[in-house]
Amino acid sequence: MAEQLRFIKKAYSRAQKKLYPAHEQFRVCMALAFIGGFLEAYTYLLKGNIFANAQTGNFALMAMRFAYYREPLRALYYLIPMSAYVIGIILTVEMPKRFKGRISWYTLFIIIQFTVFAIVGFLPKNVPYGFTTVAVSFLCAMQYNTFKACRGVAMSTVFCTNNLRQFAIATAQSKNGEKNAVVKRGILYLANIIFFVFGAASGAFLIRILEENGLDGEHSIWLCCLILIPVGLYMHFYNSKTPQK
Repeated sequence: MAEQLRFIKKAYSRAQKKLYPAHEQFRVCMALAFIGGFLEAYTYLLKGNIFANAQTGNFALMAMRFAYYREPLRALYYLIPMSAYVIGIILTVEMPKRFKGRISWYTLFIIIQFTVFAIVGFLPKNVPYGFTTVAVSFLCAMQYNTFKACRGVAMSTVFCTNNLRQFAIATAQSKNGEKNAVVKRGILYLANIIFFVFGAASGAFLIRILEENGLDGEHSIWLCCLILIPVGLYMHFYNSKTPQK
């Protein structure tokens, strides 16, 4: 055990010395994973049981509305977040090519995300769910295709399925002779999952507290805004000191 701990410390020390861009820094990725989990709880609990982060669940729910509940119109409603997701991905491919400004595309996206979340928190309950689910699906797609790695390791900050798969692979590899697989990749994937789950739990808890005190649960999304402020500032100042690829 002592030898394994020494190995982990040395590997971590070597990783610390390697320079990563701001959008791949651990603190940035984990903050976004927390927000990813929060948004999953937010749209499911408050916006008609919609999963806005990833669309696998919505495909299944749409099929069940058609086949089991026999509600074709409600089934088609799931196409709204799906379409927003596709548009968000397309924009993240095109916009960085065209955007040339004094701040990086990554920082600009954080600003966009902050602005949209702030507006969503002000929307009254009688506003159709589609406005919120479209906005969240759109931003989650953009976040997914913008922040694609943490410290050089490819991962998602808006869903956990592939992160869990990669953690299992890293664990298997470490048992088959590649001793540093868990240290290099597995710990990052596990941390990402933990922050995602913590974000979902925090979202559900905050929504419940607000509603129990007679307030709109929709205001809970402002917690994401509070998190994005230090994230955006950190990225901006980090980028100003470090050349970005």
